[in-house]
Amino acid sequence: MPSHLTRVVFRSIVANTPLLYRGCLHRAPRPRIALQHGRRSLLPAQRRTFLNFLKPQRKVKDAELPPGLEKLMELVRMQDLAARPPPPSEVASAFSVFLSQKGIVLEDFHVGIIDNAYRYLQEHPREDGQPWLSLPQIRTANLALARPPSTGGKPHLAFGRILHEDLGKRQEQGVTGTTEHLQTAHAHDLAQFIKLLSLHGSSLEARDIAAKAFSGPLDPRGAKEEKQTVRWAWEHVLKGFARENNEEELLKTANFMRERSVPFTSQMQSVLVTFFAQKPDLEQTKYWYSQPVIAPNDKERSPRASTYAAILKACALSGDLTFGQQVVASLLKNTPNKAAWDAIFIWSAAIGKGVDEVDRMMNVMVRRNAESGQQETHPDIDTINDLVEFSMAKRDPYSAERYITLGEKRGILPNEKTFTMQMQYRLSTKDVDGAKAAYFGLQGNLTSDEKSIEVINQLIQALCESKYQQFEEIMAIVDDLHERKAKLTPETVAALCILHLRRGEAIDAMDVLQVHVHHYSPPQRAMIYEQLVKFLLDGQNSTADAWDTYQILRQVFPETPRGDRIRVMNEFFARRRSDMACHVFFHMRNHDHPSVSANKDVYTAAFTGFARNADAESLELAHNQLKLDLGVEMDTKIRNSLMLAYAATGNNKRALEFWSEIVASEEGPTYNSIAIAFRSCEGMPFGDEHAKPIWRRLKQMDLEIDKQIFTAYLGAIARNQLHDEAVSMLETVEEEYGFTPDLFILGNWFNATANIDRQTRVETWIKEHYPTVWTELDALGHWVEMDGFGYRQYNISRDLDP
Repeated sequence: MPSHLTRVVFRSIVANTPLLYRGCLHRAPRPRIALQHGRRSLLPAQRRTFLNFLKPQRKVKDAELPPGLEKLMELVRMQDLAARPPPPSEVASAFSVFLSQKGIVLEDFHVGIIDNAYRYLQEHPREDGQPWLSLPQIRTANLALARPPSTGGKPHLAFGRILHEDLGKRQEQGVTGTTEHLQTAHAHDLAQFIKLLSLHGSSLEARDIAAKAFSGPLDPRGAKEEKQTVRWAWEHVLKGFARENNEEELLKTANFMRERSVPFTSQMQSVLVTFFAQKPDLEQTKYWYSQPVIAPNDKERSPRASTYAAILKACALSGDLTFGQQVVASLLKNTPNKAAWDAIFIWSAAIGKGVDEVDRMMNVMVRRNAESGQQETHPDIDTINDLVEFSMAKRDPYSAERYITLGEKRGILPNEKTFTMQMQYRLSTKDVDGAKAAYFGLQGNLTSDEKSIEVINQLIQALCESKYQQFEEIMAIVDDLHERKAKLTPETVAALCILHLRRGEAIDAMDVLQVHVHHYSPPQRAMIYEQLVKFLLDGQNSTADAWDTYQILRQVFPETPRGDRIRVMNEFFARRRSDMACHVFFHMRNHDHPSVSANKDVYTAAFTGFARNADAESLELAHNQLKLDLGVEMDTKIRNSLMLAYAATGNNKRALEFWSEIVASEEGPTYNSIAIAFRSCEGMPFGDEHAKPIWRRLKQMDLEIDKQIFTAYLGAIARNQLHDEAVSMLETVEEEYGFTPDLFILGNWFNATANIDRQTRVETWIKEHYPTVWTELDALGHWVEMDGFGYRQYNISRDLDP
């Protein structure tokens, strides 16, 4: 006769499932972390079957870190451990490589790392006393700081001050070059620092520096580059106050510039006019529009097209049509250039003229320029884009769509900006298919424009959330961005991961994370793992997908906080997968970071979960770990959870030992302790002999009896076949304790009565005295113990909290 064991072994090999024997006498002191749960494994474990053993196994991509960042992070890690840091030469090389990336935007986290590296290099100069970094390398770092991040930028400003101070010292120490060259370089560095201050909320300081260095009339014989630097510095000061919405200091700065004869450029005028037009403050808008502006060659010039558009929109929205008509008349006095015509079209749209009327005005523009004998002027894509942008500002996507159609009718083909805006306003109206069609138009014109990349990221997120989109089309868009080396936002990466996980493609989700997540700062990484935790906690997703998601969290996001890990562990307990929850517990127990490693809350949650899953083996393993954990002190809550767990696994005698420890402890029992003690008595022979002394003690101490304690004691009495005594308690409960028997009390009484005949008596009594409650209880449904031949158990929760 064939061996049953042999048959089991071969079936397990064919099915590619592990062989488990829980009665092994020589098993490991803690569970071996399984690499496979359900139908697939995320980790690169060896998995061969008779059907695919010749196929190459798919491997997860290696993590893609920004060049140089790994070495800079290694420096931080070694300093935290008080270990030997990397050599300064390697740190200097990593510093230079990291900051020389094209188009890099530094988050606060990155600036903190490079700031630490820079200080380290200052403290450890070369053997000849010279610094590790050259002036061009420092200036490159300065330029990188001038790109504002999404996380605030305070570290940028602090590090920028250090770099600016070091630049000044290095120049004073006699850098080679002519005096004129040194002055020009110093002025440029100073202007760059002013820009940094203005970008990050320190415009007052920027103005003080500019007032000392760049005030007074410019020398007409001065170098063109020097004049440009002065104007550029003051423009950034004005932009800074406008960005901070500081009207008072903005006006003070403009008046100060006039007093010190700082040239008033068209860019400065545009900043002021646009700021007051948006407030709206029409008087100030008119005033600054009327001020003469100077071109780089010191000759007077007309305002910018953006200035015309701002003043005309302000007049239209405030109802001052008279002044607006005056501006239009001044533009039409001579033959207007194209920028003037574009402003007139915006004015027409702002005063309520429709698309057809704007179209007729365009015809007038073409005809008038042709009659003037000058170069023929036609509306172009910039004209259409301005009109589309104005319609979007009015939240009028219908008009925006018509303007694009108008352009196509005139033979004006959309460009990248047009398609980007089209995607944007279609997404705002939840027209995902329309936005996708606009993307296909953009695809051939796409460059590395940040706005376009941002909107495409929004499109990918919308496609991932939609249930009616083709997966292949989404991946085609993602692959296109990857080919262009475009950056995916954390929200997009999270959406793609969830999409892959819903399709059962855990390795693909892992690949997406490996490519992108190491470029993000901790807050951005948190945004992703929070979405993964949310997906894992969704009970509609399969347990296999939930386990794969946890493996991703564990490998890619080791910083996942303890609170989220406890929620994950409780989710596996709720799914009746105590083995998976046990793995989560041990991962916390063995974690080396104090913010993640197991504490009292972790042990309490674990023991409570083992109780609700009646998992005696895992309970024993976790309890042994608690005995060895010197960092966790036993308190009432942990003892409550242990008492609950041992009672649920049938070891009621051991459970009552914890009750004795609680009573003898300095902290003493809680109300939950008392209820759990009664539950422990419920499950042991002659448990009433242990429950009644506790009950008498409560009565002697005149302790207030709440519904939970009463119900727990009632269950202990009923399970030990004291039916008449239970009935007597129920008959006097309202008079003695002030609450009426309800579904919770009577349902627990029925379920605690583990005898078919006595359950019949309980049913009869409830139907006679509380028929409404019995109707509610019967509607919940029930199952029958002992494979359908035992007593009934209604679907009510009897769970107790520690």
